[in-house]
Amino acid sequence: MSTQRSLATLVERAKSTLVAKTGQNNPAIDAIACAIAGVSYGQYGYQDQLFRELSPETASEPWLYLHAKRYDIERLLASFARGLVRFEQLAGVVQIPKGTIVVSLLGCEFITIKTQYSNTDIEVAALSSGISSNLPNGTILTLPKAISGISPNKVLCLGISGGAEVEDLEHWRQRICTAFNKGILVGCRDDYEAWARSAHADVDYAWAIDNTPERGMVQVFIGARENNPTLSQEVIDVVQMYFDTVRLAGCHPIAQLPTPRPISIEIQNVHDEHIQASIVAALEALFRSKMGQRDDSVTPPKPVSISPTELVLTIAPITNNYIVKQPTEEQFITNSEIHILGEITWTPQL
Repeated sequence: MSTQRSLATLVERAKSTLVAKTGQNNPAIDAIACAIAGVSYGQYGYQDQLFRELSPETASEPWLYLHAKRYDIERLLASFARGLVRFEQLAGVVQIPKGTIVVSLLGCEFITIKTQYSNTDIEVAALSSGISSNLPNGTILTLPKAISGISPNKVLCLGISGGAEVEDLEHWRQRICTAFNKGILVGCRDDYEAWARSAHADVDYAWAIDNTPERGMVQVFIGARENNPTLSQEVIDVVQMYFDTVRLAGCHPIAQLPTPRPISIEIQNVHDEHIQASIVAALEALFRSKMGQRDDSVTPPKPVSISPTELVLTIAPITNNYIVKQPTEEQFITNSEIHILGEITWTPQL
């Protein structure tokens, strides 16, 4: 609980004490009371700050690094996406120099790692860190600087992944808090969710369903807030091993992935490729924000839905010349499913 007192309260308290002791009530008393209150206010503020910094739940970012070091939970740094691309030859085989730049529709730049010939798949790395550089298989890239014998507008992405932002501050704080509170977690449903998130840094969300499918079993669904939220088997195994070390006797938690439920979207009257790419990015961000969210007002908590209105409001800041034709109804999912962005169809105006 905060110990901070308001400055007005401290001034009034100091003045009352001075008046009671001196029998005087004049401007000099007011000035002295303000000076005393100012010193007290600073002391209370410093005490309140220390109180907050000593707990990872309320600590500022610099102090979180100290808490993290104590529990050996370092913050994950940003990473650069890597993957393969395929150049389209106009005639014979052409040498692709090391350092060749290719660009996505949204302006993300990728550089070739080494010199290779155009008849092989070529590895590239993103020049900027973050998830925006992750591209699905089939994305078309372009060459800003032409290479003789190579089509500049048909560089095929074969899948570029691995890009990540600096770990979100609150996600990192949550992992630190779980380690800090390890001794008081006893194995209720919320505890398994906390344990899952802290077991591996790739786990962004988790929800648990207890006594399912049988009494004494806990299904814990985990995932990452990415357009493809599937975690590797290695991550699942790490979470399961952690469960096995902390679970209560007679309780059997099972770490598993939720079933993806894609939502296909039909958008009418958007023809510009750059606007289309911006809409896709905005919709991906909407779906990521919904992943793992539960409605705690009901028992057991149920997953949140996605409505056509949310889709419209997501696209509205990008363009006002569009119609969302599908879906027309609110999209619900079960406790074992998760919404992901499905196929987007662009249709002309009738």
